[in-house]
Amino acid sequence: MRLVASLLAVAVVLSGCTRGVGAGAKRIVEREESVGASHVKLRSELSPARGTLGDPITWRLTASLPAGLKSTSVLLDPPPSTLEVDSLRAAPGVGNTRSRAFLLRGFDLGSIPLPRATLVVMAHGSLDTLEFPRDTLFVDSLTAQATGQLRPDRGAIQTPLRPIDYAVLIAAAALVLSLVLFLVSKLLRSRRRRADIAAAPAPVEPPESILSRELDQLEQEIASLPRDIFYERLAQALRTYAAAVTGVSALDLTTSELDKALSAHGRREPLIAALRRADLAKFGRYRDEESEARSIVRQARSVAGTL
Repeated sequence: MRLVASLLAVAVVLSGCTRGVGAGAKRIVEREESVGASHVKLRSELSPARGTLGDPITWRLTASLPAGLKSTSVLLDPPPSTLEVDSLRAAPGVGNTRSRAFLLRGFDLGSIPLPRATLVVMAHGSLDTLEFPRDTLFVDSLTAQATGQLRPDRGAIQTPLRPIDYAVLIAAAALVLSLVLFLVSKLLRSRRRRADIAAAPAPVEPPESILSRELDQLEQEIASLPRDIFYERLAQALRTYAAAVTGVSALDLTTSELDKALSAHGRREPLIAALRRADLAKFGRYRDEESEARSIVRQARSVAGTL
């Protein structure tokens, strides 16, 4: 009896240790970005690293800023429909470190990409945006305790087929075979008719036309779009145009990085000036915001043909 009691005590201690190890798991992703000569360390942390359906997960975004840089806000793209994001109170920074936490709940199994997160910083009187490292939330169906309570699936109950079932299956197979033969013969006849006709390639729309169409759409929606979404779409249209014309991955670069990357491509000043003005207008306050937005759209139109 004493030996049995000792073994039970050891098993309880070992099971408690195992639960403690699993509860503290985290996943951390880090990257560095440059603003001029300054280097900023950006960090994304999920605690715990995995979750189950509807369970809360803490997502903390931390930026270590050098002297001379100040952060203004953290912006998130709209999350997918399977992810719920609640903002928590901003944690006090240590030195020049800024931290922001969010509460996540996943409502789909497997991997759920987290929304794009950017940090708006001010350096020498100008605004710039830095992107936090991308991360993914992994959602499991059930916890280990719940899984152990489920009964094993014994599969479907097999029932024998009746003569009428065989007759229906044969008739359905004959109908499907006839339909397949009809479609094959029709396809062969169609190919014979088009054998000598060469298909003309679809015309490629110039990048300038795409930019003009996007700006026309934005100008029509000035009164209905929120200010931050309007200028985000405007900056994306300009970056897409720059990428199509120069081949530079403009969508993945900050405004300062794009300025350096386009140093060998024509007149980049109109593009960079329009992007910086859009960044400032996103967080500025104007008496007539609609008039300012239309003015920036007219400036963006002047970028076409300059790169």
